[in-house]
Amino acid sequence: MGHRHPSRLKNSEVGHARARWLLRAELAGCEECRGEGDREALADLASEGVFDSLLTGFVLARVQQWRVPGRPPRYPATVYRLAPVDERDFWREPTQHCMRVCTVAGARGSSVDTVPALRELRLMSTADRASVLDDVIDGLCEDEA
Repeated sequence: MGHRHPSRLKNSEVGHARARWLLRAELAGCEECRGEGDREALADLASEGVFDSLLTGFVLARVQQWRVPGRPPRYPATVYRLAPVDERDFWREPTQHCMRVCTVAGARGSSVDTVPALRELRLMSTADRASVLDDVIDGLCEDEA
């Protein structure tokens, strides 16, 4: 690409360089780069890959938002169980499925086990993977706004 998408991202948990690039392209509204980034993310389902970085960043940001004062959650827990019902209803079915197998752990919900979700993504059709990616990107962009 011969151009850049300047933007400072708030979510430091999205650590993979190409995942951050895709998120900046989305925020800039660059369809060309978004298409390229989507193809990369959909093809890279490895641990610590592009999709994994986006998924991890999404989950860690959301878990912090979902905390209820005076009611600390117990970890490990699935993302689906931690999410408020209105958020779960917003996700499309393939995303809901991934969030049922993605686990948050750590004393304060500071780590995510995405391996089962990545395994499920590999079994999904490209259209279902794209639907999960769209939900994750939309959630990350909401956090950046």
